[in-house]
Amino acid sequence: MLLVTSVLWSAFAVSVNAAVLSRQGYNDGIHLAVGPQCGLLPGTAADVNAGLNLGQYKTIVSFGDSYTDGGSHDGGPLAPAVIIPPNAQAGGRSTNGPVWVEDIASDIGAHLMDYAWSSAVTNISLWPSNPYPRDFIMQTTTFLNQSNNLDPETTLYTVFFGINDWEDSFIDGDNLPEAAQDLLGQMALLSQPPTNARNFLVTDVYGRGTQNAWGQAWIQSIYDGLAAFRSQSPPLNVAFVNFATIWDGVLGSDPGYQAFGYTNTSSCVIGDGTSTVGSCDDPEHYFYWIPGHPSKETHRIMADYIEEVLTQCRVA
Repeated sequence: MLLVTSVLWSAFAVSVNAAVLSRQGYNDGIHLAVGPQCGLLPGTAADVNAGLNLGQYKTIVSFGDSYTDGGSHDGGPLAPAVIIPPNAQAGGRSTNGPVWVEDIASDIGAHLMDYAWSSAVTNISLWPSNPYPRDFIMQTTTFLNQSNNLDPETTLYTVFFGINDWEDSFIDGDNLPEAAQDLLGQMALLSQPPTNARNFLVTDVYGRGTQNAWGQAWIQSIYDGLAAFRSQSPPLNVAFVNFATIWDGVLGSDPGYQAFGYTNTSSCVIGDGTSTVGSCDDPEHYFYWIPGHPSKETHRIMADYIEEVLTQCRVA
């Protein structure tokens, strides 16, 4: 069985690498110009894959904020990811096409159940200044109340929070340690009966090109929690992907946005991001679609980066 699994993984890795190379030609010229920053688990937070095999998943269940929000919020079918002017949100998404997890699901032929919701945090009770009652707890509650009967071995759960928590910390104080524990707590809940989740992918880009001590501590706390999940009996299969490498590469000088194929690091859509009126003429080469939110091309390279991490950063 080990040999068969190894052969299947190697075949999948080859196909993923080939797909990433071919996409550089058709993702409107936008492509990765940075690679994974692989690390150890346990250890200092880095890109890591401890047990995930994308080739085996038939279902993806996603939790998160606007970066993962496909417009459904309840795991149901998503509207077509197309822009119908003047609405700047493609089928309810905060971008002009599919979000990254849709790209992943498409790549592996998996069914996507998306519970993510724009403006969501880990636990809304930690952030009294936040006017939106949307959090990870609400999303897992929705999922659990549906009594979904999913195969733990062929289901991948993705978790992507932190941007809104980090921003709220500037108003409400450093509640990020508690937020990290709440995030891990919801993962632990999902790993228990009746769901018995075994496979978790956690992603982050809390500061979108900016870092501070609070945010780095947030990442490390989550990373340490993933290490604990991996070492428990039975172990969970976990991966951590830090999109900061992309944001730093695009918004900084090493290698800089032009190396990725972009012509602009700002947003194509102006104002509050709801209308295409006055938007740019070349959205394919803008890093952001609406302010602070990736274009569909950026979502595509986010998916590519995940796939590279899962193939290149494997640990026991």
